[in-house]
Amino acid sequence: MLTTRIERIIAKGQLVPITFGLNDVAVSQTDVQLPAFTGNAVGAIMPFAGEIVAVSYLLSANKTAGSLTIGPTVGGTERTALTLSAANGVASGRKLVKRITATFAAGAEIGAEITTDGSFAAGANPDLSVTVWVILSIEGI
Repeated sequence: MLTTRIERIIAKGQLVPITFGLNDVAVSQTDVQLPAFTGNAVGAIMPFAGEIVAVSYLLSANKTAGSLTIGPTVGGTERTALTLSAANGVASGRKLVKRITATFAAGAEIGAEITTDGSFAAGANPDLSVTVWVILSIEGI
């Protein structure tokens, strides 16, 4: 007789996506904090300590000209090790970082910001979705 055993086990670290977005990305913006899809004005408060391990983005149209940089933030300060520049001819991208490069404490506000130059173009008024990937250290619960 075969029996299935289900155990209540959870890993010590959980990969969590935090998503931000902006409609009608404009030209000539500097360090603009993106609103979170959760409804928060600029970020999400982390219940546990952790680290940012990746950032990814998706535009509603291929980027065709100019500069668009995207970076995750902790407490409103950009973590430059994870800042990425959107490439021309594509609508999406990602950047990964080695573990323990971009750590944060419990209670930190995680966000995302963008900068565009005066010649940025990606179709007519492109929309942008950014995901900041964090690993939360949930030991002790």
